[in-house]
Amino acid sequence: MGIGSMLKMTLSPTPRWIKKVEANGDPASATVLSDPKEVLRGVAGYEGKDGWIDFQADVLTEVGEQFTTTAKCRLSQALGGMMEPGMKVNVRYDPNDRKRVVLVDDVQALLNYRIKPQ
Repeated sequence: MGIGSMLKMTLSPTPRWIKKVEANGDPASATVLSDPKEVLRGVAGYEGKDGWIDFQADVLTEVGEQFTTTAKCRLSQALGGMMEPGMKVNVRYDPNDRKRVVLVDDVQALLNYRIKPQ
């Protein structure tokens, strides 16, 4: 499957489970393990819907449980927020299905994480 077909699949409407987890999922922190921009390597530019892409994350729940999973973020969060491996972010997850994890930080919050104190 080429990168173009992968992009088309991820740019479909927001799945219901994502909306549910964004609204009602349990909050957690996560460390980004993979570079979500890798999905677009070799693509010169993109204009269109703000779709969903995958990234690997190490999630730490508020009760101290830890798990590694594939999480979802919006294309704009990955590119506009300049997400990178090692970055700490806020997510929500479905406690009944830990494969359902969604980044909840907006682009401005992601940019603020990158500002280093002088």
